[in-house]
Amino acid sequence: MKVSICIPAYKQVEFLRETLRSVEAQDFTDYEIIVTDDSPDESVYELLSEFSFGQKLRYERNSPALGSPQNWNKALRLAQGDYIKILHHDDHFIRRDALGLFVKLLDSNPDADFGFCATLVNHVDSGIKRIHCATTQQLDALKNDPASLFLGNCIGAPSTTICRRTASLEYDTRMKWLVDVDYYFRMLSQNNVFAFTSEALISTPTNAVHQVTEVCRDDIQIELGEAMLLFQRFTPEQRENPLVKRGWMNLFRRFKIRKLSKLKAYGVSFSSDRNYFRPLLRWKRWALLLEPRLTAQKIFYRLYPHVPASLRRFLKIVISQRKTGSL
Repeated sequence: MKVSICIPAYKQVEFLRETLRSVEAQDFTDYEIIVTDDSPDESVYELLSEFSFGQKLRYERNSPALGSPQNWNKALRLAQGDYIKILHHDDHFIRRDALGLFVKLLDSNPDADFGFCATLVNHVDSGIKRIHCATTQQLDALKNDPASLFLGNCIGAPSTTICRRTASLEYDTRMKWLVDVDYYFRMLSQNNVFAFTSEALISTPTNAVHQVTEVCRDDIQIELGEAMLLFQRFTPEQRENPLVKRGWMNLFRRFKIRKLSKLKAYGVSFSSDRNYFRPLLRWKRWALLLEPRLTAQKIFYRLYPHVPASLRRFLKIVISQRKTGSL
């Protein structure tokens, strides 16, 4: 078969139902579906009875639950298609030809092992929807050095990607926050040729309370600890990449770190080369807003991670109440 659609699931059948309906609606049909289920109940298994995928569907219940990203890796290991298309249970295709276009990305680019698309991002807390799409500048940086992902994930969520099974990797089980960025870095390090379409083929939620990223966000030990794990994969030349250095400065700015001793206080072990990090600790408070050609929306999303978590939670409550008419 051509493509394996790997769906690691955990409860939230309302999301999963939409995911499966979007698969059912696809014009391209040479696929298998692999559902690996971490749920503590029968909700996912019972939902599958609503669909008639027949022999295309393979279901595996994990007992005990594997957690993220081990559950992702189990689905990948079961895949038998030429291509692997991971599709998280709360993401879905947004057009009937989406899967066919994913397949075409690799069919039309035989030198590429990895492809990705733009994303329709749904901010479930505010109702805002936007298109996440890598810029020409970001794509050029990615081709030149995949370590540029350290500054920010221009690719998007795993559901926006497709890869050849022969080149497939497993996700690093030590990570949760940067698990996708780390995977992309390793994938592009073994072959920096990739395929890309600026068409949005996938919808994915963000700022949803059930997401692992919401648990990790603003946790200094997780964010900085995983940043160091990724950084340790870089070559000496990649560590000197200005985008990598800017990524560190942004992290230090967010968490108000100006001394290496503060990193150690949070349990984050840093490189023995103190001279590398010391200049990066001299960050300027508003430097991230001084870049050219920043739109109001880009400024908003650059400021958002620096807003205190308590204020972000308050804003989410206010926005939610306005949406429901309780204010």
